[in-house]
Amino acid sequence: MPDLNGMMLFAAVVRAKGFSQAARDIGQPKSTISRKVAQLEEQLGVRLLQRDTRNLSLTQVGSLFFQHCDSISQEIDAAKAIIENTHSDISGSLRVAIPVSFSQEVIANLCSSFMRLYPNIELDVQFTDSNVGLVGEGYDIAIKYGPLESSDLVAKLLFERQPILVASPGYLKKSGTPATPQELAQHSGILLGTSLSAPIWPVGKGSRKTMASFQRKVRVNSASMVKRLAQDDFGIAMLSNNSCKQELAAGSLVPILQEWPMESFKVYGVYSSRKQLANNISAFLDFFAKRYSSQESLQSIMN
Repeated sequence: MPDLNGMMLFAAVVRAKGFSQAARDIGQPKSTISRKVAQLEEQLGVRLLQRDTRNLSLTQVGSLFFQHCDSISQEIDAAKAIIENTHSDISGSLRVAIPVSFSQEVIANLCSSFMRLYPNIELDVQFTDSNVGLVGEGYDIAIKYGPLESSDLVAKLLFERQPILVASPGYLKKSGTPATPQELAQHSGILLGTSLSAPIWPVGKGSRKTMASFQRKVRVNSASMVKRLAQDDFGIAMLSNNSCKQELAAGSLVPILQEWPMESFKVYGVYSSRKQLANNISAFLDFFAKRYSSQESLQSIMN
């Protein structure tokens, strides 16, 4: 029987996208985690992870095994929650606003798991890019991209993502590869945004940061559609490295302008200070922060 602790450590490495970050997340030495995962692979008689000096990726059997490890991890969390709920019954209605650009399938899986953990919470989730008023429109939580405007609202950092520019090999063969941010002006781009979004990307960071314009080929408010259009040779796209990790590993997307790394963007859970962090709000934000990356990784594998 596979070692349960090794399975949980393997799942933690996949969610963290590396041994170093997993070690920081769970507070164990990197060497210990690496040894436990290697022992698990030896026990199973298969390789779960492909390792090189720069990248870590799942093998085909590793992808399937991770799905089961992740399910077991959720069941363990559910068992813990049952114990916790015997001391504090978390209940009530919870209305949440989430940007349209978030994967609806990832959010659906996350909310399904959350409601299994907290069956007494009545959840109302709305996808919207409107600047919702938490108090006036009856929302308890709004998921927002940073930077945030100054207000009397309380913000909890949920996660950070590193954006990268990518394109398909087919597009680059046809149109060439830009060598500088200024050369993006001669290229087609796939814009993730709303009707108010301009065809401009913030490329680079610090003193090298520049606002690079491009020729908008299409504008959509779905990250998964942006990725698909980029794979289908319609232009360059800006995506988070986490959302296209499998495509980069497979070669269906190629990173460009890597000499111009961009600033990471932050995602927050915002709630009114009047709520004084009710138990159901705290439970949702903690669950979202912990589980979103796991669901995103799993969805990327399954796609």
